[in-house]
Amino acid sequence: MSLNAEQTDLVNRGINAKNPFDIGPCLSIAFNALKKDIFTIVLGYLVTLVVSALAVCTVLGILILPGLIVGFTRFHLKAVRNQNPSLSDIFDGFDMLSQSIALLVVHSILVAIALLPFVLPGIYLAVAWSLSWFYFCDKKYGFWECMEISRRVVTANWGWAFLLLIASAIISYVGLIACIVGVLVTMPLHILMIAAAYTRAVDTEDNVVNI
Repeated sequence: MSLNAEQTDLVNRGINAKNPFDIGPCLSIAFNALKKDIFTIVLGYLVTLVVSALAVCTVLGILILPGLIVGFTRFHLKAVRNQNPSLSDIFDGFDMLSQSIALLVVHSILVAIALLPFVLPGIYLAVAWSLSWFYFCDKKYGFWECMEISRRVVTANWGWAFLLLIASAIISYVGLIACIVGVLVTMPLHILMIAAAYTRAVDTEDNVVNI
C-alpha cells in the first residue's frame, strides 16, 4: 500500500536508524526505565493483567482490550522516554477505539491464517508487525498504515528484531521459572525492550534515549 510523505519518512528513519534492535542497548534502556519507576511499572503491569483477565470474561472484552493495549503501550513508551508514566495512562487509550479494534482483529487473524498452512510466513508477519501498536499509539495513523510502516522498518532489520523478541521473551520467563512474583518484574522488561527498539527507530536525536 502507499504511504504519505510523513509515513514514508518514518519508514526511512527506521531503516536508516543505527541498529535499533540491538539486544544490549534495548535491555539497558528497558532496565533503566524499570529501575527508575519500578513500583509504577510493576503495579501498572499487574493492574493491566487483572483488568484484561476480567475483560476477557465479559461480552465487552472486544471493546475493552484494544483500549487497554493502547494505554498499556503508551505507558511503556513514556517509561523508556523518561516521561514519568502513571497508572492513569493505562486507561487513557480509548480515544482511537474503532481503529484499535480493527488493528487487534486484523493483526490476529492474518498472523493466525499465515501460521496455519505454513509456519514461516506467520513467524515473519508476527515479527514484522511487532512495532504496529507502537506506531499506532504514538503516531495515531490508521491501523493498516501502522502495520505497513512496521513491516517495512522491521523487515530491513528482521533478523535482529527476531533475536530481540526471543531474548526479551526468555528474560520475561526467567521470573516465572525462578519465582512467580519475579515475573512481575521480568515481564515488563519484555515490553520495555520492544518499546526501546521502537524509540531507537523513530525518535530524533534530541528525544531518543542514548546508552
